[in-house]
Amino acid sequence: MSNTKIKIRGHESFYIREGWLRKGIVSIVEQPDILSNTQVAIDKLGVGSAMVKSIRYWLQAIQLTEEKRGDKGKRYQELTEDFGKIVFENDPYFEDLGSLYLLHYKLVTNKELATTWNLFFNGIKATEMTKYHMEEALKQLILNIDPEYSISSRSLSDDCNCILKTYFAEKNDFNNPEDNMISPFTDLGLIKKINIDGKEEVIYKTMPDKNKLDRLIVLYVIIDNLGKASSTTIKNLIEDENNIGRVFNLDKNSINNYIDTLADEGYLRVNRTAGLNTIYPTDLAVDILKKYYSEF
Repeated sequence: MSNTKIKIRGHESFYIREGWLRKGIVSIVEQPDILSNTQVAIDKLGVGSAMVKSIRYWLQAIQLTEEKRGDKGKRYQELTEDFGKIVFENDPYFEDLGSLYLLHYKLVTNKELATTWNLFFNGIKATEMTKYHMEEALKQLILNIDPEYSISSRSLSDDCNCILKTYFAEKNDFNNPEDNMISPFTDLGLIKKINIDGKEEVIYKTMPDKNKLDRLIVLYVIIDNLGKASSTTIKNLIEDENNIGRVFNLDKNSINNYIDTLADEGYLRVNRTAGLNTIYPTDLAVDILKKYYSEF
């Protein structure tokens, strides 16, 4: 039995909707325990009970908030100190693409609360697949974590549908924009679907437009993955779980372009001697989120 926690279908079948993040955060700032009081949250947020649970889940899964227990074990939500507070203070309406890329990064690295998201971006190496192959690959990856885990096919299918809805909007989704049916993550350009000969949909992992994914967001992820290490390599950036190659679907050429840009600006030093491609952050590579938002 694995000690790693596995979470499937924590979202109540609701993907992140436009406006949910701000609505949830503002409510928590005003009343930290509101999402633990379903009826009060229903009245305040104007959504159903399942959506209240979904918003509560998403805020934790993308690491904007963490759940704590107060007096008599009462649960409440609090903005995370080193991420949630910074993002909300600088982009309270979550309008900036950089904020959304950061939230995506926090989501797909949260293996315990967003297991299938983590495995889809980190574990599935194929860049094109059918939904059937997506489900089968995720099932195997989950069993690799815990061979005894009982996988509900319906719950796994719901997770796959939710992943696709999170990152890709169908044409019909744009028909009623007032219903806020579209996920803000669809602007990231990380997944697309194409119908082949009217028979089968093929899912593609896609690289984001270089004009959308800012180099300081890339640098933040690199630094975050370094931990206490003093250096990394191009190979690590491409292949390591939770690093920029995996979470942003970046290939070797695009990663090298970002590294060259960051090196030219003085954030990194690159040693390409004997093909080592070792990367060292400089003294400029600190407080990256504050630097990014100072440019925003």
